[in-house]
Amino acid sequence: MSRQQIALHYSRLLSRWPVDRLRPAELHFQRLLQNRIQEAPAGSRDESHDVNAAYLLLDNAIRKRHPLSDSMMHPASKPDHYDALAKELDEAPDRTWFANVVKRMQNLIRFK
Repeated sequence: MSRQQIALHYSRLLSRWPVDRLRPAELHFQRLLQNRIQEAPAGSRDESHDVNAAYLLLDNAIRKRHPLSDSMMHPASKPDHYDALAKELDEAPDRTWFANVVKRMQNLIRFK
């Protein structure tokens, strides 16, 4: 694949890649893709494998090919663990400092 085609694929991946709200901007995967687009045209290695791997990640191809069983996602010891974890990750970026303190206190003192 030519360097121009690789750069076009990286641009397409960059436009489709979801933003990670938990990590700082300098650690985002988008920054890596931008650096790959701006690399010198005389790249010394074939990046087609990297592009294909990124497309597989973007499309969740591995997860679709090898789905996790229901017993793995809902273990008998704590069936709602992964659902609660996903909810926590969704709420965390929008939480205020005070809400973080309240959440920490709730985790220290459990009434259940």
